[in-house]
Amino acid sequence: EPTGLTHTHTHTHSSTKSDTMSTDLPPSGESSEDVGMSLPQIMPLELVDKCIGEKLWIIMKGDKELVGTLRGFDDYVNMVLEDVTEYETTPDGIATNELSTVLLNGNNIAMLVPGGPDEDSLAATAS
Repeated sequence: EPTGLTHTHTHTHSSTKSDTMSTDLPPSGESSEDVGMSLPQIMPLELVDKCIGEKLWIIMKGDKELVGTLRGFDDYVNMVLEDVTEYETTPDGIATNELSTVLLNGNNIAMLVPGGPDEDSLAATAS
């Protein structure tokens, strides 16, 4: 009897790669279809898509954070943002820059937080 199940699926966006996910066998009495299916799975680009028109807090690699309204994105998570405030840590403190529209390269994004910044962000510290 095998020790694990392997399930292969393809992302819903235009990527040509597929991911492989392994799960343990269910305890006796449960069918293998019930394992891992109780929680809905959401793909990263689905979550970003749900953020269109919403405020987004973006933490970049390095010392920058941006807060703005997401208008669009592509499969590489390049983003178009409006009403953006850029926060940058400098030796003199936190510098801010207001920008009306930004095309942001997805390569330098470390983390996205839907809904905007929290109290520990550079944005909150600068305010």
